[in-house]
Amino acid sequence: MQLSPHFTFDEMTRTGQAHLQAANREEAQRFISRLTQVCTVLLEPVRLQFGPVKVNSGFRGLAVNTAIGGSKNSQHMKGEAGDITVPGHSLEDVFRWIALESKIPFGQAILEGRTPVPTWIHLSLGAPYRPANACGQLLRFDGRRYTKWTP
Repeated sequence: MQLSPHFTFDEMTRTGQAHLQAANREEAQRFISRLTQVCTVLLEPVRLQFGPVKVNSGFRGLAVNTAIGGSKNSQHMKGEAGDITVPGHSLEDVFRWIALESKIPFGQAILEGRTPVPTWIHLSLGAPYRPANACGQLLRFDGRRYTKWTP
């Protein structure tokens, strides 16, 4: 099922936990409208600017989230977030564009991964899914702690 012109339900619900794949997709059915918002509002603008986007993690049901050690409050569990890479482009460059030029109405944009080279970008929905004062957060996560991202 297409959620947007370039993103499908299958890629937004894929997990490396093969034994949990079917259950994860079943659980995700309740969140199709939110997953569609992630794709149309957050990921399509990145795709239009940079070309193909790889979704590393989209929806994660409770079992998948627990298996990978995800946050207990993760927006991934509500179908409100996606972790991406953009083949052929520096994640720092993509992140800078998202932060400074894109006008994407994200809740959080997080440049994640062990320093010095980030591994993925986390994008989550903003209002009404997050309180207005928690929208537009730009963060860096080095595997241990979050810090404010500044250009």
